[in-house]
Amino acid sequence: MPGEIGLAVAAKGATWFLAVEHAGVAVELTAEPALPIPAGKRAAFRFASSSMLREALHRAYDLARSLPSAPLAEFEAEVASLGATEAEVLVRRRIGQDIFRRALMRYWDGRCPLTGITEPALLRASHIVPWAECLSDAERLNVHNGLLLAAHWDAAFDSGLVSFGDTGEAQFSPALGEAALKALRADMTMPLPLTIEHRNRLARHRQRYGY
Repeated sequence: MPGEIGLAVAAKGATWFLAVEHAGVAVELTAEPALPIPAGKRAAFRFASSSMLREALHRAYDLARSLPSAPLAEFEAEVASLGATEAEVLVRRRIGQDIFRRALMRYWDGRCPLTGITEPALLRASHIVPWAECLSDAERLNVHNGLLLAAHWDAAFDSGLVSFGDTGEAQFSPALGEAALKALRADMTMPLPLTIEHRNRLARHRQRYGY
């Protein structure tokens, strides 16, 4: 996992501790904070059992592999030998989109946060700012520029029939009919857990489609 971690356990295994060096993991890992923070680490967390610690370690690993700039580094390593011919540009794009999808699968824990769907074939890597409009590979591969959505939600989001507000709540275009709203289960949707970076990009999406 990028960045060092530290592990500790209290006497008789009553409490377990995890300290992380990775700045992104320190911010986005959802767990009970612990003090003091060991020297050289960004954050520390406490857990009531070893099983909870194992789950947190798995989540910390997925975050570290998906948060900027791990996907970009993977992409640059894979395309280092490619040139700028039309065919090679297409290959670069395919590699980048594959890496972006894998990163989103890790970041969103392999699950559409709106539907709970986990079947990979039914999940789509949705760019908030479209791939072609991104100004750099870093932006294209940034997981905060993406949502992992079930296919029908992805289609609605990509066409502007659905967007998301600053608190993660779904917003629906008046062009959506009752059957579509029912299929999306609009009345049962929980808010997306969003970072500031997600919110900034989603503001552009809402502006683009007139929300």
